Parts: sequence; structure tokens; C-alpha cells
Amino acid sequence: MTDPAESWRTIGDVAAEIGVSPQTLRVWEKQELLVPDRTGGGQRRYAPEHVARARQIAELRRRHGWNPAAIRISLPDDGGTDAPEQPAAAPQPDGARLRRARLARGLSLAALAREAETSTAHLSSIERGLDRPSTQLVARLTDALGIPMSGLADFHATDATVVREGDRAPVELENGAHWEELSMPGHQLEPAMLTIAPGGSSGGPYSRPGETFAHVLEGEVEFRLGGTSHDHDATAETERVGPGDSITVPPSIFLSWRNAGEVPARCLWIELLPPHAWSDPMTQRIVRAASGVTPVG
Repeated sequence: MTDPAESWRTIGDVAAEIGVSPQTLRVWEKQELLVPDRTGGGQRRYAPEHVARARQIAELRRRHGWNPAAIRISLPDDGGTDAPEQPAAAPQPDGARLRRARLARGLSLAALAREAETSTAHLSSIERGLDRPSTQLVARLTDALGIPMSGLADFHATDATVVREGDRAPVELENGAHWEELSMPGHQLEPAMLTIAPGGSSGGPYSRPGETFAHVLEGEVEFRLGGTSHDHDATAETERVGPGDSITVPPSIFLSWRNAGEVPARCLWIELLPPHAWSDPMTQRIVRAASGVTPVG
């Protein structure tokens, strides 16, 4: 009878077998894409099902360029990972960060809710971590706070120039939108990776002070542009943007978006901020209070 332990692989074995580095496997584990077993001494041990899943992940990365969010959505969470019975909550705008930003701005809960056109009860639930905001609401909240949208993200990178894949600041929002900030706060260009689950959306129309550029890498995104926050649904024009297509939205134009397809959509998203978006001392103070990060520059 074959000893099951004989089929186990070390991290070095698996890395060599599928053509990635051991560090990449550690990043996948940190991202909860591939969680191997551990020996009593804490060493990683990969069973055949782990190796098979690693091959799938590597294939999706190499051939399709999918990011961790798209892979998590698409791959079943089966025997390939040693998932806990109660999975960890997805990263989202931490309520404590939002509350610290609000207090640093000197706004009451009711005042910020009024500025962001939401209810005090809903905002309170978000600050307590009970609810997630939509992309639309994050835009309204950060506008009311006087900070860019990335000002509420949870940054882990320490280099102002290079942000490694494992150090991106992920934000899971309502309506199936998963954002990953690709740079540290402080730059005029704000790049992000947006993955939209099938049926996911922005949660409603919103506008940005600068140009917005989106390049669709996977799937198809339906954009609606124009109108106001009140008549957007009735007056906005619709553009369907597929793989390889790009769209540029002028400043102050109301936009909304959704994934009407059956597979995740993935976009490279770039927002051009006003020239002095980060230079205001109050903005810097709010971002430091919220996330502990000082904007670069």
C-alpha cells in the first residue's frame, strides 16, 4: 500500500514542477488562492490536489492575465485548498479607517451621511463593519471628506515607486466590485485593477473631477455615461466595452458600469486626479489618520 506522504511535494518541488518561484507560491497562499498542508514543524506540504490547483492558477495567470480576484471567483474552492469552515472576510474599506477619516475632517456621522446622500444608519453600519459601500458611495464619501478614493484603502507597500503584486491594496465593495490599488497614494495618476463579478456594478452613477480611463482585459463591461445623479438612468448613453477595448470618460461626467455577462470582467482603471489633489495639508492629515500612510510626493 502506498504511503500518502510519498505523494507530497515541498514548495521547491511544486515551484519547479509548474515553473514559478517559491515566492510566488507564498504570495498565492497569502492571497488564499492555494493553501497547502503543514507538517508538525510548520513546513509546507503540497498534496496532488494542491499541485493540480497550482497548475490551474499558473495557467490562468500566464494565458489570461487574471488577477487573484478573478481566479477566486472562477476556481471552485474545493479540495485544492485547505479552506477554513468560516472563510475570512474579504478585504473592504475598514469601518475604523472611514471613521478616523470622518473625525479628522471634523464631521459628525449625520453630516457625512448628508453630504454623501446616504442614511445615518447605513453609514453607521459601514463604520462598524456590518455593511459594505458601493463604488458609487465610496466616491461620494471621499468627495465629502475631500480625499481621493484611494485614501481609504489599506496599503501595505513600503516603496513609493514599485508596488509588488502581493502588496496591492485590495478593496471588496458591494455589488461584486473588487478593486486593487496599483500605486501608493500621492500620485496624480491613480491606477487600479477592477474585477467585476457577473451581475456586479458600480451601484449607481457617480462622477470624478478628472478624466477616467478604463481598458477591458477580460469579459465585457456596460458603461453608461451622461445625465445627472437623478436622471442618469433615463438619459445616459450606453457603451459596451469588450476585451482589448478602452473608454475615456471626461471630467465631471456621470458614469455607471456593470458586468452583464456570465464571466468576471477585468479592467485596468486609471483616474487622473487634479494637480494638487494630495498637496492640501488637511487631505494629508485625513489620509494619515485613516490609513497611517503619508501620501508620497
